[in-house]
Amino acid sequence: MIAALVNPEKTMSSIVKAKLIFIAACLAVAPAFGQQPGRGKPAAKTGGAEKKAEAQDPLKQAAALFEAGQAAHQRGELEQALAYYNDALKHDPALWQAEFQASTAYYALKRFAEARQAILHVIQQLKEFADSPESRQLGARAQIVLGESALAEAKLDEAEQAFRRALELQPSAARAHASLAEVLLAAGKRAEAINEAKAALAAGDERVATLALLGEALTLAERYDESLPVLDEVLKREPQNAVALRYRAEVFARRNDLNGARRDLQAALAVEPRLQDKLRLAELHARAKQYNEAITLYQQVLKDEPTNKEAQTALAALLIESGQGKEAVGQLETLIQTQPNRADVRAQLAELYLPTQPEKALEQYSAAAKLEPENAAHQIGMGTALIKLRRFQEAVPLLRRVLAANPKVELVYFAHTNLATALFELDDFANAAREFVWILNQQREQKRAAITLYFLGICFDKLGDLEQAQKVYDQFLALASADNQLEIDKVKLRLPSLKRQLEKGQGKRKKQ
Repeated sequence: MIAALVNPEKTMSSIVKAKLIFIAACLAVAPAFGQQPGRGKPAAKTGGAEKKAEAQDPLKQAAALFEAGQAAHQRGELEQALAYYNDALKHDPALWQAEFQASTAYYALKRFAEARQAILHVIQQLKEFADSPESRQLGARAQIVLGESALAEAKLDEAEQAFRRALELQPSAARAHASLAEVLLAAGKRAEAINEAKAALAAGDERVATLALLGEALTLAERYDESLPVLDEVLKREPQNAVALRYRAEVFARRNDLNGARRDLQAALAVEPRLQDKLRLAELHARAKQYNEAITLYQQVLKDEPTNKEAQTALAALLIESGQGKEAVGQLETLIQTQPNRADVRAQLAELYLPTQPEKALEQYSAAAKLEPENAAHQIGMGTALIKLRRFQEAVPLLRRVLAANPKVELVYFAHTNLATALFELDDFANAAREFVWILNQQREQKRAAITLYFLGICFDKLGDLEQAQKVYDQFLALASADNQLEIDKVKLRLPSLKRQLEKGQGKRKKQ
């Protein structure tokens, strides 16, 4: 057939026709596109084929070399196949079949730029053919090669354009639909990716990879009821399919089936040990209160990547949550040494220091506030540390600045409570009372309201408004619990003398 194809006595139109008929057989011989057979021996021509080619005219020489290339390609000897294809093109530059096959060999060797260059030349040559079902099919195949070469180098726009052109030429091209779905998913276009993956399967694509891609897209689109049966089918066919295991784990996690999620992620890690899956598994262990397992995984990640921010931060938080405060302090101190500009880490460390080492807490909160001056939480933390250190004169202006700058933030409540404490300790009972009244209006829990009433009562008492003090003390006693026994005893001890003062007309009374 090749001899007939390259016979120089044929007319150009008959050559074109012959090439079109020949391509189906030609491409059927080579390995399927996308497979990556072994490289085989280095590029070296076999003496017999070369001598035989030399005895023929250029077109016949090209045909013989092309045949030798096809044979090498089929054996997986890609470098040698490329040498034959390139020699064939030297003898017959119009032998686009050789360049087509060369592009697939380049792709299999991960030489993607050369694959694109070769297939673009083929596409240009195919334009000489009259429009026919055969030529459109060939053009679609060439566009798929072009698109997948671009996709391999994450050139998403080029890949999408090629796959869409392939589908214009051959709407039923399952491979083009599947590859376009992959491009769209990478670009975040999940709904379109789902449609293309379904179109690929409807067009006869039976590959598990395409089914797994559909399951992935459905999961990312949060269509869990649809994705689960798809992923189940993938794993029925390929129990160790890492993609399906990974995304089914995500479905289970979203449904709060932590056992199923952990099981699938552990299986995925056994097949493909990815860092992100290890971090996700650690997170799921933490959610299930399996602290030791989670800590071990984070420590494994940090052994491989000592500066991994996610693992460092999560490990510190987990140590705190699991009651291992000392270990958490050490972890955060180490983290700050390597990442001194992490305001969040400094604030986290400050919170751990606050109960027993408020001076260190103040140092860390101050550093965090310099890094993130717009974050009110750091300044409120500074105020709390100053109060712990009984530096009330410094705390008051700081907290007032926070309240002036952030009158509506959620943290404003803590600023008011700190300010109330500082003013009370400074014997500024009038301003302290205003703060306690504001706090009381925000509180809904009886226990918290009780202690606020206690301090508010003292403020009125110190200000000499005995009538108001008595009312507030009575409200305190009505709400107080056993947790407030010390305060209860103090109020009961004070009330008799307060009542005697009122009976004598002492203290401020509301006008009748």
